[in-house]
Amino acid sequence: MRLHGNYAGAQQVYEQLVTKYPEDAIGYVFNLNTMLTLLTWDRTQTRFDEQIRQDAASTFDICERTIANEVSNYLAYYYCGQAHMTMSYLSAIRGEYYQSGRHANLAIKQLERTLKLNENLVDAKMHLGIAYYHADNLPPFLKALSWFLWFIPTGNVDKSLPYLEDTTKNGYFFKDAAKFLYADLLIMEGDQQKASDLLEGLSKTYPGNSRVQLRYISLLLEQALFEETISFGEQFLREHHQDIDKDLVRLWITRAHLALDAVDKAKNTFSTINHKIEQSGDLPPWGRHWLLLTRGQIADLDNHRADSVQNYQRIIDEGPYVNPEILAAARQGCLLYTSPSPRDLSTSRMPSSA
Repeated sequence: MRLHGNYAGAQQVYEQLVTKYPEDAIGYVFNLNTMLTLLTWDRTQTRFDEQIRQDAASTFDICERTIANEVSNYLAYYYCGQAHMTMSYLSAIRGEYYQSGRHANLAIKQLERTLKLNENLVDAKMHLGIAYYHADNLPPFLKALSWFLWFIPTGNVDKSLPYLEDTTKNGYFFKDAAKFLYADLLIMEGDQQKASDLLEGLSKTYPGNSRVQLRYISLLLEQALFEETISFGEQFLREHHQDIDKDLVRLWITRAHLALDAVDKAKNTFSTINHKIEQSGDLPPWGRHWLLLTRGQIADLDNHRADSVQNYQRIIDEGPYVNPEILAAARQGCLLYTSPSPRDLSTSRMPSSA
């Protein structure tokens, strides 16, 4: 249901599960996975925080009581592990690093325990693979601390990607969800072609999931497949109706036109974006940063230097919260003394939107 982009339906399923099975953690864990999906789209969104904390607390209460009575209940460990994963992510993006590390450590231990008790529960490998990967790619200062602080988790990069790949082939409930996550990690690891194949397949299977479509279009642009970006993007605009999603696609199309030196087409496409979305609160921060960067670069092409610098500076002012490549492009833009070429403006690598 989440993969079809039907979050209202997912909410109904959550409510039905909690009502029908109040002593089972499955409903709370189902909702935690939904909330995590929404939270990764826009980390600044805090309206889910309290619900996540409540559902996690309910999960821990139920699972810990179950384990106390039945120490070999693998589902209890599995549910608890997923809840700790979600809490680790929420704590990290809210700056609660001690809590994030503690939850991540417990997530890994409980998911490892799950697979020891039931090695055939392949879906658990997706969650454990993600936990391993992010623990292995901690910020440098946390890695330094991990030598002597017990709550900093230890990753296992040799297992993380293989675990995810195994889930994409042999998983049950999370088989296709694992494909999206695996593709995202492959992009980070530089295997864009394999990621592109996975996202293309998901785009065809779930045409109503705009998040999958947007990630695929952004990857086409990142691969310098500009004609394909425009073609797939225009198809998206014909078939989808969410204004925010359509404006993000228009942004990708604008940058593809710039890369092809089609400046007039780029400007025309960019002019169709509703720039009021910037103040609406619905545009995720990474989308706003790309909008500011593109607006500044187009202003540079028109020799409107004051306007361009103003947009670049807004990005720089948010420094720690901006994708490093967008930030570098904004800083470079502030240093320009002559008008750049369109191609120079368009080829920066696209960040993950998830």
